[in-house]
Amino acid sequence: MKKIIHFLRQYGCLFLLFFYVSLTAQTDSLEQKLAVASKKEKIELYKQLTNKYSKISVDRAIDYAKQGLELVKNENNKNTGFFYIRLGKFYNDKSDHENALLYYTKALEVSKKLKYELGIGKCYQNIGVVHIRMGEYETALDYYLKALKIYEKSKEENLIVAITNNLGTLYSCRLKDDDNATIYYEKALELSHESGNQEYRAYVLGNVSEMYMRQKRFDKAKKTLTEAFKIAEETNYLDLMIGSLNNLSQISIDEEKYEEALIHSKRALQMRLDSGYSEDNTLAYLTLANIYEKLGDLRTAGLHYDKALSVGKKIGALPQLSRVYGALHEYANRKKEHQKSYEYLLKYNEIKDSLFTKEKDKQLKEVQAKFDLENKEKEVLLLTNENQIKELENKNQRTTQIILITGLVALTIIVLTLFYAYKNKQKTNKVLAKKNKQISQTLKDREILLKEVHHRVKNNLQIVSSLLRLQHKFGDHKSSFEILQEIQDKIQAMAIIHERLYKSSDLSLINLQTYLDNLLTYFNTSYDLPEQNITITTAIDNINLDMDYLVPCGLIVNEIIANSIKYAFQEDTSGRINIEASKNHDTCMLKIQDTGVGFPKDFKIEDSKSLGMQLIQGLTKQINGTVEIFSNPGACYTITFDIKE
Repeated sequence: MKKIIHFLRQYGCLFLLFFYVSLTAQTDSLEQKLAVASKKEKIELYKQLTNKYSKISVDRAIDYAKQGLELVKNENNKNTGFFYIRLGKFYNDKSDHENALLYYTKALEVSKKLKYELGIGKCYQNIGVVHIRMGEYETALDYYLKALKIYEKSKEENLIVAITNNLGTLYSCRLKDDDNATIYYEKALELSHESGNQEYRAYVLGNVSEMYMRQKRFDKAKKTLTEAFKIAEETNYLDLMIGSLNNLSQISIDEEKYEEALIHSKRALQMRLDSGYSEDNTLAYLTLANIYEKLGDLRTAGLHYDKALSVGKKIGALPQLSRVYGALHEYANRKKEHQKSYEYLLKYNEIKDSLFTKEKDKQLKEVQAKFDLENKEKEVLLLTNENQIKELENKNQRTTQIILITGLVALTIIVLTLFYAYKNKQKTNKVLAKKNKQISQTLKDREILLKEVHHRVKNNLQIVSSLLRLQHKFGDHKSSFEILQEIQDKIQAMAIIHERLYKSSDLSLINLQTYLDNLLTYFNTSYDLPEQNITITTAIDNINLDMDYLVPCGLIVNEIIANSIKYAFQEDTSGRINIEASKNHDTCMLKIQDTGVGFPKDFKIEDSKSLGMQLIQGLTKQINGTVEIFSNPGACYTITFDIKE
């Protein structure tokens, strides 16, 4: 077996050497063609050299991109945009965020001049990535949402999946908002499945696993990471393979399985070294040093700490160096090497001060630039006013001369002008009167709307108060956790309505399908239905309801689903809850049924003393409806009510 592995290693190295020599030979051939090529041909050659050297040497790729840019920089075409975009990416990879933003912004200007919508969207997305690396998350979110809007307009499925996933990662990793992150991740997984793009799906799964890791749900994280790594291997997606291994290593560290962590980290680092990556190798060596230290191998740990310091100095990335010196300070402390610990602490503070100074310099430059811009705008405004005054003076002089020379003609012109002004004033007054009337009506409408909002909030608070009293009355036999859960379910059902209202342009009606989707998302998360093997399906017609109907309907659905989850399904069995809603003229029917144990024999809802059943009856009466129940064989509720237009 060892001979076979040795044989594969030898021939693997020969294959990599052959690939490198082949790639170098191709680039040498392209460079030779530059000497005799026309301008158009040179542009294409520089594009090819930029792409090829991006896999060999980023610095050489930057040189070729800049040479290509020199040929097209005064033009506005896709070639110019290509070089700007590539330079932005190269500098972003090198953590030179200032230059990355510079070139991405230039690419955005070119795309806007060309009216190239997809190019504009991609520039927004790339600029968002740079702002994330700079820690400016709100700015990044703004750029991401602009990109998503353009992609959806263009119906570019792969781009929509990518930016939707980016939004999920931004919410989860940076803004610490897992609820919004889950919404975007689920949308990205659904879209990647529909488009059949396995590479995107693997990337999204990787990000979902990181969210599970932060939530300490390690079993789910490992399951998701394993699926992501398998797809990444099949599609040769190196970045995700490395990221998955690093995350598996971190999970093993958290679970104190250091041998497993060591295997994953060493494999990830080897992939990075084989592929020529450099930026994050500093942190990879730090991770290995930490693992070896936990395993008690202090000699190997020390070697990896030294390697992390060496790589950090080589690439000159201050944030990474800061982490290295901080780790070395703590490591030396643990070894009782207090002199070294002090020296590392000094280096750590020096770099932290340097980073702080750079940030302050950047802020001062931004303030100065803003001040200069405001001064220039004032100068332009002043110059414009002076020109306008001079023009008016010249015009008055010419008018006076014409009046003196022409006499009667001038008088006629003045009369005609006054007559025209009078007519124009009348017309203007009519327009102003009409607009004033519209403004007055708008103000009245807003006042009425505000009163309506306060009235609805008051009604809903009264409902909440009544529900709390009923819950108190019927909750003697329940634990405080169950009571709080039931109260939370009811309040959440109403809160979703208000959320849909402020997101809707129409404050009077809410779509039933949209509302139920949000409510079911809450149930899936709150009760962890996938873990219980419970699924909820819907078949909802296009029905819009106002709050007088939607609040009772929402509370009815909430109560029935909660009852089914708690009582309908036997332990260790799967179950399904189906919700149907249809409308025939002015009559609505809401049908909810489950596949559980059903109602007891001879059960009648009107004889039930439980809070849930009394709420269902009371809420149905509130909308002048009727409720029927029967076993089919599970529990089935049918609520029928008329909508008053």
